[in-house]
Amino acid sequence: MTIPSLDEQLPESPIPPTVVEIPQPEEPPEAKPFLISFERYNTKECQLDGMDNKMARKTLQVIRDIGVNIKDESDFSKHLPKLAVIPIANNGDYRKLYKGLTDMPDVEVKEAKIDRDKGRLFFFLVGKIFHVDSHYQT
Repeated sequence: MTIPSLDEQLPESPIPPTVVEIPQPEEPPEAKPFLISFERYNTKECQLDGMDNKMARKTLQVIRDIGVNIKDESDFSKHLPKLAVIPIANNGDYRKLYKGLTDMPDVEVKEAKIDRDKGRLFFFLVGKIFHVDSHYQT
């Protein structure tokens, strides 16, 4: 066996470079939590300015818990059992929440009661995205 000189080229390796890479296991999409979007946030109907510190903290905790624990709609009852989530119809006072969603006729807005009837968070789901629509404090 002779040592090749620097001028000689080494033969290409029969092993492709992709084999040397360690494959990273990717989480299936259904195992990932919801992404939270404020893209469709309805500022005209929102009453954030009237929130006290306690209600703001509760609302932020709920949004955090959704972004960390909720991977599927059924997870609401499993991970946030005290959070009452109900669908709302596109009529009456709720019609205002649907106004900005005319390009999404099949979307269903839901109401999450954060603190009995004091604070309510309105949202809708599109795929794995949790869209915050607005927040009310009564």
